[in-house]
Amino acid sequence: MNTTLYQFGLIQWQVWPFNVSEVMHSTATDWSRKEIAGAPIFREWVGEGDEEIEMRGRVFPHFFATTGLKQGSGMGHLDVLDEMRRYGKSNILMRGDGLNLGWYVIEHLSRGHSSLDRYGIGRQIEFDARFQRVPVPSADTFYRDTTFFATN
Repeated sequence: MNTTLYQFGLIQWQVWPFNVSEVMHSTATDWSRKEIAGAPIFREWVGEGDEEIEMRGRVFPHFFATTGLKQGSGMGHLDVLDEMRRYGKSNILMRGDGLNLGWYVIEHLSRGHSSLDRYGIGRQIEFDARFQRVPVPSADTFYRDTTFFATN
């Protein structure tokens, strides 16, 4: 049984071949600092700050590939995530139990290849993806962008 751990748009992290082994969820609050002479520093709450989710995982392209390294090995998933980052498109991030975590964009994606094969592709690729929470997009923008990804 291959359960979905997380889903971002069309991308699913599962137990294999595209796995996530660590998740860090950070939230913040913004405060305005007000210094008054001779008094303690006063802070005024001004609203929600950044909310970020960081995911780390590994893919083993040579182990899980059935026909080609891009197909079914997790490498193709990383390529799609990078395209989503490049275009700055927001999507819903959902946890495996069905909890909607909100709308996010990919702010950062890094990949580290180790034990390289003769083509320079790692037998193990560690990745780190940072997602930043964003406001809900307007419907016309979201569906236009979804159509773009489905046709390209």
